[in-house]
Amino acid sequence: MSAPRPHARRTASKARRRRPLVLALAAAGALTLSLSACSAGASGDAAADGPVTLDFWTYSVKGNDPKAQAIVDRYNELNPDVTVKLSEVGGTADTSSKLLAADRADETPDIVQVEYRALPSLVVAGVVKDITDDVADAKGDVADNIWDLTTFDDRVYGVPQDIGPAMFTYRKDLLEQYGVEVPTTWAEYADAAEKIHTADPTVYISSFDPGEFQFFAAQAAQAGAEWWTNDGDTWKVGIDSEESLATADFWQDLVERDLVKVEALVTPEWNAEINDGKVLSWAAASWVPSVINAVAPDTAGKWESAPLPQWTEGDASVPFIGGSAYFVPEKSSDSEAAAKFATWLSTSDEGSKLLLTLDLYPGGNGGREATAESSPPALMPDQADFYQIADQVIEDTTIPVTWGPNVNVAQTVFNDAMNAAALNGTSFRDVYTATQDAVVADLKKTGYSVKE
Repeated sequence: MSAPRPHARRTASKARRRRPLVLALAAAGALTLSLSACSAGASGDAAADGPVTLDFWTYSVKGNDPKAQAIVDRYNELNPDVTVKLSEVGGTADTSSKLLAADRADETPDIVQVEYRALPSLVVAGVVKDITDDVADAKGDVADNIWDLTTFDDRVYGVPQDIGPAMFTYRKDLLEQYGVEVPTTWAEYADAAEKIHTADPTVYISSFDPGEFQFFAAQAAQAGAEWWTNDGDTWKVGIDSEESLATADFWQDLVERDLVKVEALVTPEWNAEINDGKVLSWAAASWVPSVINAVAPDTAGKWESAPLPQWTEGDASVPFIGGSAYFVPEKSSDSEAAAKFATWLSTSDEGSKLLLTLDLYPGGNGGREATAESSPPALMPDQADFYQIADQVIEDTTIPVTWGPNVNVAQTVFNDAMNAAALNGTSFRDVYTATQDAVVADLKKTGYSVKE
């Protein structure tokens, strides 16, 4: 089966591509209500007199990484009246949940790293602070389409830390061994999957993780779908659009033909398959090399990354996949000092360059420019153009994605339904329909107007 041919993408100008992430959330009414409901005395709007201690939650740090501590130590050195305390907290979803719980208990940190897709629900809940004025002087230090990830209604709610330009990371040596060219379209990807698995039934082009909600959302966006859109005070949900369903058909075909391996990612089993050359690629983003290198360091030098395959040949448009920002909770003990630290780390030349030491792709211009002189990721030490490819994706091909106020509902329903469908061999299309129905029902229950 060839790759689906989604509906022709609507003409996308640069202006459209730089539309803010959740442009119209405020127009839906919940933003104003939730923020006005917050106690005016709950947040530290002014800098405190004397020494300041800031509690910094991050999930980029694993196992007391000395490189991360060195970054914090550098800031403390530059600002002797400030002490930033580094705290490692869970993973991407765990951090958002912990922040909501901490807010209810009045025990929030002062700065927290959260994925972009979690921002709408945090703003609706009144948990994160509008820091527009605090970051005004740094607006020129981050590209507009990256600020868009934390901006809506012309207000800024976070400072971009890292970004995830979509890329295809693959075992160069093994694709060559199987006589497979690097796929540039998803149709070529399907052909490559068949060729590899036919040559060796124990080997797969990739794994298929039914719980990777963000991957499926990105696939649909690349095909032209818009899962949430807003017009004034009315939301429209397009999770079961024809563009989305075409991508569902594509992956169901590969699963049914056993051309991708159905399994969770980054488990002991998956790690072993990556080490043994049984899984040959991962279509995700620029952060993939650091993950693979952490679980399969002995394979370094055998991998390369390329632009993501395209649904329509010649249309290189892709969304960001993953990435995160620093947010200041409404109940921060000193929001001004917290925003200053977040701004230094993400937008100053020194801070954003230091993020490179954590194998992150920085959101700030200084860090992005530094990649031109940086060594490629340890996983592909000989791929000198790795960062140039990633930067080209950012500059020219990024699709703006609107995450709705109930993305958590969509993720839960979708992951449960897709896991069941992959296990039982039932329709993937039904997964999208069930998620559509659940999201629409939840929006209506919450009080939003929904266009059917």
